[in-house]
Amino acid sequence: MTLKLLTMLPIKKSNTVETSVANLSIASRYISFLLLSAWFLPELLAQEIDSELFPRPAELESAIDFWKKVYTEIDTDHGYLHDSEDLSVIYAQLNRDNREIETFREKIKDDLLILASGERSNLTENQEDILELWPDNVTSSRLERAANKVRWQLGQSNAFLEGLERSGAYRDHIDQVLLEKNMPPQLALLPHVESSFNPNAYSHANAAGMWQFTRPTGQRFMRIDNIIDERMDPYISAEAAMDLLEYNFQVLDSWPLALTAYNHGVGGMSRAVRETETSSIEKIIANYKGPRFGFVGRNFYPQFLAVNDIERNIDRYFESVDYAVQPNFTEVRLDSYVDSQGIEESLGIAVSQLREDNPSLRNVVWQGLKRIPRGYRVRLRTDRLPANNNFLAEIDNTYKHSTQLPDAYYEVQRGETLQTIASKFGTTPRQIASLNEIRNLDEIQTGQRISIPQAVRSSNDTPQIISARDNQRRADERSILETTEPPDDSEKNLAIRDTLPIETITLDENPTGQPMVVESAPDSNVNTNAAIAGEQMPQARTQAPQAPEILIEPDSSYVNLEPGDLATFLDTDPSDYSVGMDNTIMVQASESIGQLANWLEIPTWDIRRLNSMTFRDQLIIGKKIQLPFGQVSQSVFENRRREFHLSLQADFFANYRIRGAEEYEIRRTDNINRLALNRYSTPLWLVRQYNPGINFSSVYVGQRVVFPLLESTEDSDIN
Repeated sequence: MTLKLLTMLPIKKSNTVETSVANLSIASRYISFLLLSAWFLPELLAQEIDSELFPRPAELESAIDFWKKVYTEIDTDHGYLHDSEDLSVIYAQLNRDNREIETFREKIKDDLLILASGERSNLTENQEDILELWPDNVTSSRLERAANKVRWQLGQSNAFLEGLERSGAYRDHIDQVLLEKNMPPQLALLPHVESSFNPNAYSHANAAGMWQFTRPTGQRFMRIDNIIDERMDPYISAEAAMDLLEYNFQVLDSWPLALTAYNHGVGGMSRAVRETETSSIEKIIANYKGPRFGFVGRNFYPQFLAVNDIERNIDRYFESVDYAVQPNFTEVRLDSYVDSQGIEESLGIAVSQLREDNPSLRNVVWQGLKRIPRGYRVRLRTDRLPANNNFLAEIDNTYKHSTQLPDAYYEVQRGETLQTIASKFGTTPRQIASLNEIRNLDEIQTGQRISIPQAVRSSNDTPQIISARDNQRRADERSILETTEPPDDSEKNLAIRDTLPIETITLDENPTGQPMVVESAPDSNVNTNAAIAGEQMPQARTQAPQAPEILIEPDSSYVNLEPGDLATFLDTDPSDYSVGMDNTIMVQASESIGQLANWLEIPTWDIRRLNSMTFRDQLIIGKKIQLPFGQVSQSVFENRRREFHLSLQADFFANYRIRGAEEYEIRRTDNINRLALNRYSTPLWLVRQYNPGINFSSVYVGQRVVFPLLESTEDSDIN
């Protein structure tokens, strides 16, 4: 019997906030479920991988075998020199010695070039050994290409075992999340590939935590700011990871592609499908030549299959595994801002223990520059709780506050280093680096905003203040600092629809549907003339109120992302922003003829005339239109278009995050724009991201549309 609890359906997540103490232990619930479901228990425990959900093409077997060797046969003191395209070709196993590695690499490269020249007589022993690694019919061109494909791979067997043991502390929680979301249980093994289940992992690509979220992707699902970074919490980020995988699957309709998109981005994999005209993972791996689709992207899915093989046969690869045990935690929601030191003083729970159990709180909290936010659910070891179980009452009132400590940020000036800044404020580079979680002391940039330890600030050296968000807040403490307070309970939440772009979609009430059109602001143009100056757009049938002016807090806007993050911000957007060979584009949500004309530096009439559109005709989402490229090149236009959507999405996710998704069946009286705006408080471009396969020009009664569920980052439960 094939396990079939794995069908993919979006599950609505509850928005209920528990105000009482909540125990995190989920082992008993999980065991109860298994007992109730004993009829498929053997298959679940065996974790047999469903070949329909996770196909295993023969073309990937050599890569799967390679990664099993890397994870189980060779440790981090050794590695392989191998061909980066055909992983069955392993030239040598070497010590981890750079000089030795490079010497062997050059020797292998020289031998390959000799073989590529057609030489088959008087070969050295090494040349004969290399030739035997390749098929008898290998071509000279393939050998010549191989000379530039000699790659070094570090072994991972000890790291994998350590990760396997660490996983014991998290697997119950991950399994429960997957169970509740009705997702394949094999996805729980993904951290083997990402981080070896290391919750403190950082990558060169600025990915953080056990699930290796970059900041742009993480902001879609988690709180990431100057006080809290939920990427570092293995439990919270596990739920976000499953939200991301669920979204990837919703877009790509394939688990191999959804998993690869976890690394390469759903936008990248959508482009791969479009360009290769296939959704077969083996064909995409072999043929897709996207600029960022390199060795890691091509091997992500084979690695996932490899770790599944290993876990199913763990005794074959490791003699013994000492699995960590998940601590018994209790969560308590704080009713005020609390000094972290105050918990230690009042209850005797060491700050170091609090920090270990609450890794999402940033260093500014532990170093006293910020208080633990009101509404934060502090995680505590159950056996450390007071006997009366009244944690909040036990905290001395002197450590409880109605406001957060003020913000102060120094903006790095040209030519400054951490050393010069530290000297200015009487501290050390390492203190500043620790406070700001700067991993490389040499990596600061002009304009970067950094915190200065409160205790060492000099009255003569005032930090440059970066304005904090002022909307619905009072700022009644002013010195060298910008002070912000939480909104009053009467102003608990900003209405999400107040900050959405104005765009209306109309849906005909009959099942055949009518074209869905964007009704945006009037066209603007660069070269205005009498013929188009009076061009007007009809009034929108449904309009959101004008958005209030928002000043973005430090670390919440896309302009404050870490280096390299901007390049990946659209990774989670499957939309096609490219120009076709015939100079056509597909219209995306939030675009108008005026915007297109601005990016092209032409009058709007030029676009209308080329596409036989009258002044009354409006852009239809998903429809192709032709553009003239006389003033700017296609690449300039594409860059401007992507920058617009990047800015739009970055600003949005600085204010809102996704908390799951819900499938909705269109009814006869529905208007999809009003559904998005009023029922789900979500912009249409985000709805389109979740439903790329839907033709927005012919949505019909009975069609099922997935809507993301959003939560404002301005929620006063946490400030």
